Amino acid sequence: MTNFNQAAYTANTASGWLLKAGLLVLGVSILAPPESLARVGFAWAQQNPAIAGIILFALVGSAVCLAYLRARTLEVSVSDHIIQFKVGKLVRKSQWIKLADIRNVQLNANLIEQKFRAATLHLETVGTGGVDMTLPQLNAEDAESLRQKLSPRGIESTEQNKAA
Repeated sequence: MTNFNQAAYTANTASGWLLKAGLLVLGVSILAPPESLARVGFAWAQQNPAIAGIILFALVGSAVCLAYLRARTLEVSVSDHIIQFKVGKLVRKSQWIKLADIRNVQLNANLIEQKFRAATLHLETVGTGGVDMTLPQLNAEDAESLRQKLSPRGIESTEQNKAA
């Protein structure tokens, strides 16, 4: 069982959601016609900054809480033949890959992950030409040991050890 860094996942996921929402609001504020509901809403927020601030605080708090709840559902299991990744309770995502099909394993860490000593593992398999599974915000030590275990050389050496 691999350990996820829940703080890094929560911060990374919530900041991603909030960045997307902020870009959407910026796009709407720039592209909306002058008499549209969006412009009326922005004018209202300028006239009522305290209420708008409370609403903004509630939205940010909700994003962080939802990201935290999602972080608590992360699960990775590695058996002799497959690796399986599960996330979510309300919206569930489950992926699995045969260990023999893994051809490339990449380890990345963005600024938030570096701050929380976490890393993201990207797994590529035969013939797909892209990332097939992403294991987000693993503890850095767990990510490195999993990378070594799952890399094609690590898989071959493990199979040779079992055969011997």
